[in-house]
Amino acid sequence: MQIEAKWSKPIKLKKSKSTRLIYEIDVKDLPSVPGVYVFGRKHGANVVPIYIGETLSVRGRVRNHLNSVALMKEIENAPNGEKFFMYCTVKTRSPERAKAQVKILEKALILHAQTEGHVLFNKRGTKLPTDEINFSGNRTSEAIAPRVMLIKRALTKVKKAAA
Repeated sequence: MQIEAKWSKPIKLKKSKSTRLIYEIDVKDLPSVPGVYVFGRKHGANVVPIYIGETLSVRGRVRNHLNSVALMKEIENAPNGEKFFMYCTVKTRSPERAKAQVKILEKALILHAQTEGHVLFNKRGTKLPTDEINFSGNRTSEAIAPRVMLIKRALTKVKKAAA
């Protein structure tokens, strides 16, 4: 399957003036179309994803997330950096195909983020289960794999193998 996807520009998360929200963005400017999205932080040249998700309506899903105290607290407590939100939409002709495409995109982005060593908070504000691999040896091997990798844990297989 070939997927055509387009990223938005990052939208700065503003501290909310309301007592019931931690952050706010103008959700009326967001599209009600399928896509993936990232809550993250930027500090200097470093961009770090905090949460990656998929939805059939970017606007509706983000509205829900802004009301999620657990997720917003995780973003607020993340290390230094400007907190942001951005989304990526897909071009497709059918809702069924869009649903499949955003699921593939989300999995790919999560895998990539974990491979880059980012810890994500995707399960109701908790860390995704990951395994850490620390490589040592020669520098040539770094062209194949970084010194440290975080990968998504395959829970059932790992538990059986560890037993």
